[in-house]
Amino acid sequence: MRIKAFTLCLTAAAALCLSTPLTAGAASHTVGEIQSLADGIVAYKVSSSGAAGVQDWIDGPLAQGAGVASEWYIVGLSQSGSYDFSAYRNALETYLETATVYSATARQKYALALKAAGSSSDYISRTASDSIGQLGIMSWDYGLHLLNNGVSGSHSPKEVVNGILSMQLPDGGWAVIGENGDVDVTAMTITALAPHYPYNGAVQQAVNAGLELLSQRQLESGGFATMGAENPESSAQVITALSALGIDCQQDDRFIKEGNNPIDGMLKFRLGDGSFTHNEGGSFNDSATVQAYYSLVAYMRMTQGRSPLLILDKQPDPVTEPATEPPATQAAKPSGTAESTAPAAVTSPAGTAASSAAASSSAVTAVSGTAETPTETEVSVSFMTSSYTAAESTAVPETFTTAAQTAAVAQAIEGQKKSGSYKPFAIIIAAAFAVILSLILLACGKRSWKNFLAVWLAAAIAAAVILLTDIRSPEDYYTGTVTKENAVGKVSMTIRCDTIADQQDSEYAEHIPEDGVILETTDFEFAEGDSVYTILTDAARTFGIQTDSRGGFTGMVYVAGIDYLYEFQFGDLSGWIYHVNGVAPSVGCGEYIVQDGDRIEWLYTLEVGNDLVQEGTK
Repeated sequence: MRIKAFTLCLTAAAALCLSTPLTAGAASHTVGEIQSLADGIVAYKVSSSGAAGVQDWIDGPLAQGAGVASEWYIVGLSQSGSYDFSAYRNALETYLETATVYSATARQKYALALKAAGSSSDYISRTASDSIGQLGIMSWDYGLHLLNNGVSGSHSPKEVVNGILSMQLPDGGWAVIGENGDVDVTAMTITALAPHYPYNGAVQQAVNAGLELLSQRQLESGGFATMGAENPESSAQVITALSALGIDCQQDDRFIKEGNNPIDGMLKFRLGDGSFTHNEGGSFNDSATVQAYYSLVAYMRMTQGRSPLLILDKQPDPVTEPATEPPATQAAKPSGTAESTAPAAVTSPAGTAASSAAASSSAVTAVSGTAETPTETEVSVSFMTSSYTAAESTAVPETFTTAAQTAAVAQAIEGQKKSGSYKPFAIIIAAAFAVILSLILLACGKRSWKNFLAVWLAAAIAAAVILLTDIRSPEDYYTGTVTKENAVGKVSMTIRCDTIADQQDSEYAEHIPEDGVILETTDFEFAEGDSVYTILTDAARTFGIQTDSRGGFTGMVYVAGIDYLYEFQFGDLSGWIYHVNGVAPSVGCGEYIVQDGDRIEWLYTLEVGNDLVQEGTK
């Protein structure tokens, strides 16, 4: 099916090239320059992560960030080069075995990333069967991507295509909410529909109308704006969509304004180190950087006559390392035993027991925990800038599995309360287990250097996670006051759930205030660079409000729950949205830097914000 879609995309490219006017001049950026821009992003990420090279970045930081911040980099890398994704693949599969992922589009993203990494996990097919159409237009789009790659689901491709077409707005675009097409959503929808363009007249008509809307929305800079703010992500989505259709955005008159094309518009936000910022003149932003990266990959694939970005190339099957033991030793093993029967920590640094995902489960599992109310004994787990109040049992890293090991970690945590830090004790414990496993390997005759390397690599990953993870008691976390050094101003914030205040007979009634107010409008001091998310965590610590946030890397934070009220508890479109000065900003709460006098509102919505009143657009 993937090959068929690829062929159809080439047909579409030929048809479009014949039907659309092209500029007479050459493209303003050569293929070599585009490749250099993409390589520059990868070089920046490799360097900033401390990795020795691209493969080391994949095996280390990207595998450690599986399920949090790595997925779109993996998709882009899989479509631009030949790498071994086994460490990342194992880490994401391990993460998904324990994580509760409520969002349909998040599950679809993970399924696409697994597919890109060469996984055969049934998570992919299960997601295609239970997620399509569960969260508005985007769950239809991402679901179609899975079907376009040959994944079988509960809907046929034709049904999904028809569903998407039925949601097209009068202006020719698509949007999550409202009656006006949104640039990002329209471009992403066109990307999903692109493989069906050549042979479906209804798709052709819909896509052409969407292209017209995008052309009309293009700015003189060549870029695009979402909710009134020009940003590189919108340009990246348009570049990806046009490339999926075989349209060269540098040579099509419809997408050249004042001599500028979408790539020019996106490059306005490029920083000197090769990364991208969300706001012109701002600092590094990972969301902007990764979207710029995969849009450049999409463009390169178009120029090479390859399939669209999200028609995924098949990844090679993982290669099993040949046994290194002498034949006589192997012959002495019981029948049916192979090298892979060694402890999981030995077979691979990303194996079940010693994978980066398992090593970091004390942080990641808590961050993506369920919406159940924790037990009375609680600790607060902080992972980078994310925090979540979870039951004490979930604060123990899953790497330590036996009762004795669990007790050792608990003792280390208790030691923190007395000595000020549990981390030295926890690192010593990780090193001790590495020594024990090494001795076991020697005793079993498994003396390959690769086995010992795997053990100590796992120990090193565990130590890194310990250093990045902060486990504190409620008394330490909920301080009752947050001292803000070098305060530069004040903002106000309120947290409300007015939309569900009448749900006093629901199973979540104990967490719903009768007046819908979780936090009255309250003033908070802020320091230079504080974000909306910073203010939320300040409020949580000051007033003992439970929060569940995910992500946390470079500002990419998603708030899933506040005061035990979670997304999707009151419908597929329900969850938390924030407003600043009456407007829903176009960036995440970790990226919105507050200014003096800002009025912040955290509001529970039943219709992805469509049921909330905004004072304007941003």
